[in-house]
Amino acid sequence: MKLLAALDLGKETDAIVRTTLSLARSSSASVTLLHVLPEEKQDIEFHPTITPHYQPPPKYYREPDSTGEGNTVPLLHDKRFKEMQDIAETLNSENIDATFSFVHGNPVERIVEAALKEESDFILLGSHGHKALYQCLIGSVCSGVVNASHVPVIVIPKSTGKKS
Repeated sequence: MKLLAALDLGKETDAIVRTTLSLARSSSASVTLLHVLPEEKQDIEFHPTITPHYQPPPKYYREPDSTGEGNTVPLLHDKRFKEMQDIAETLNSENIDATFSFVHGNPVERIVEAALKEESDFILLGSHGHKALYQCLIGSVCSGVVNASHVPVIVIPKSTGKKS
């Protein structure tokens, strides 16, 4: 089985990772962790690749689907990269085959595309718990993925912080 866990690296991340870990353990699934960076994101430093056969050092990330022929934009190692790396290493330490990926673009479209590309059996993502008015006016990634995906989606609810 293959799981795709879409992480926004916010407050819901721990709950998504715990659920992913539990499901992967019980089903011997492999996991792809995905973080979508919106195209309008301006706080990430980009550097163009200079030479056609340049191999970025480990702290760089090359876009998926890259030809590797000098026309790609590696992403500098930053806090999000380290967080994703740490989560993947945690899952790997639990004997779960886990990899991670960053993509740019519309979160709904890119999550659905990644699930198809990875041939995922399930998509896991977190709910921010927005109210109905927000959902009507703005929409949400969760509802967009649920409506657009042909793969079953597991939505992990927002943690209320209450202990029962």
